[in-house]
Amino acid sequence: MRTRFAMPTRTFVTVGVISAMLALGACSKADQQKTDADAQASASDAKTAANATQDVKTDAQKLGADIKKSAKESGDDLKAISKDPEVKKAATELKGSLKDLGKAVKDASKKGKDSAANATDEAKQ
Repeated sequence: MRTRFAMPTRTFVTVGVISAMLALGACSKADQQKTDADAQASASDAKTAANATQDVKTDAQKLGADIKKSAKESGDDLKAISKDPEVKKAATELKGSLKDLGKAVKDASKKGKDSAANATDEAKQ
């Protein structure tokens, strides 16, 4: 069964095809050569871009491998340093010194607080 839209669609397609053939036939030889040259230049640009993309990918992979290697070496160095007996001794001494410093600050703060309280009491009398 035919619909009323079948005939105009076929007509539009036929007109489009005939128009395209006339347009291509109307191009001069110089226009055709220029179009061919432009198409070849575009293809060359696309190939260059693809090569550049591959170069970037390769460089990124090399960079990733270098970072991984550096991180492993740094980790190994840190592990060796942390196991060094002199470093352990220094860490223990530092811990003790910080503990003493904390106690001294706490005592000084308490003494200052007591002095301030006494001064306030004397001022009230």
